[in-house]
Amino acid sequence: MLASTPPSISVPGPATLSHSQSSRTLPRPCEQQRPIQPSFTKSLCRESHWKCLLLSLLMYGCLGAVAWCHVTTVTRLTFSSAYQGNSLMYHDSPCSNGYVYIPLAFLLMLYAVYLVECWHCQARHELQHRVDVSSVRERVGRMQQATPCIWWKAISYHYVRRTRQVTRYRNGDAYTTTQVYHERVNTHVAEAEFDYARCGVRDVSKALVGLEGAPATRLRFTKCFSFASVEAENAYLCQRARFFAENEGLDDYMEAREGMHLKNVDFREFMVAFPDPARPPWYACSSAFWAAALLTLSWPLRVLAEYRTAYAHYHVEKLFGLEGPGSASSAGGGLSPSDELLPPLTHRLPRVNTVDSTELEWHIRSNQQLVPSYSEAVLMDLAGLGARCAGAA
Repeated sequence: MLASTPPSISVPGPATLSHSQSSRTLPRPCEQQRPIQPSFTKSLCRESHWKCLLLSLLMYGCLGAVAWCHVTTVTRLTFSSAYQGNSLMYHDSPCSNGYVYIPLAFLLMLYAVYLVECWHCQARHELQHRVDVSSVRERVGRMQQATPCIWWKAISYHYVRRTRQVTRYRNGDAYTTTQVYHERVNTHVAEAEFDYARCGVRDVSKALVGLEGAPATRLRFTKCFSFASVEAENAYLCQRARFFAENEGLDDYMEAREGMHLKNVDFREFMVAFPDPARPPWYACSSAFWAAALLTLSWPLRVLAEYRTAYAHYHVEKLFGLEGPGSASSAGGGLSPSDELLPPLTHRLPRVNTVDSTELEWHIRSNQQLVPSYSEAVLMDLAGLGARCAGAA
């Protein structure tokens, strides 16, 4: 039984090009990516800091209630025997009987929660990852030159029923009960990597420029990969299917993980770049952050910092499939006359000839490979028959 879990590294699924692009790999010019300076509305939509806003509004409400108790006066009418049964009218605060301590108690409690939220907020942690623009360029260059590694991991496991003694208390008396629980036991762990020696790989990431134009730039890095030819995608899918098929029946369950990492690179997902980290803008200083937090002005400061900070989501993309048979035929000037009679995707090594029926069925159920049409299947058989006849001759 296959128990799939989210991959530990977010890698988009493999994407293939169109028929015309898969038959000929063209050199792609290096594109540029610039940080985006968001508008005030977009900055609020992207990060509203609603927890800080809600706590601030509640504290302002408590402060308003305390101020109302000190400013507002009401007319009170009292009867006392000291005045021979006559009534006495005077002006007093509506919270003179101790009601003022109710909003004060709520205010102190909310203020404590507010400071805890400021300590754990993401904006404060981002200030600790300040880097300069030159180091960002160097890091991007290392990621572009790094060797990619697409990995798979299969963990075979089962559950064991166990019991334990638990002491409980009821009405001051202690009694012991037996609790039944299930514990997971891992029995086999296997790992493998995608062998792309015959496919080739190159970096097609964009050039990150324009970091000096903003006082601060928030960067997010993600990794992804794609395929330039159908042969490279088939090689990836076949190796992936073969690995999980070999480890699927070893135990009751199997946890499948897959991901991509860059070798010899300390990958960091989030980063904040400044032209001069030693002298950041005043709203990006830790002292200004905590001063605003103590004065219950943390939310306006965060909104201002979000509005003045540019944003860039940079993808480190690796393209597989540059040295396969399809690339060689494209570099040679075209296809042979026999290949031109076949559909665009059948002049190469077809998928059904690279996987057995079990793996093909597994791919179909996973919606990772397409079933060939009747005409394509007939042409595949004709191509195989022609190859066998040529080999016999």
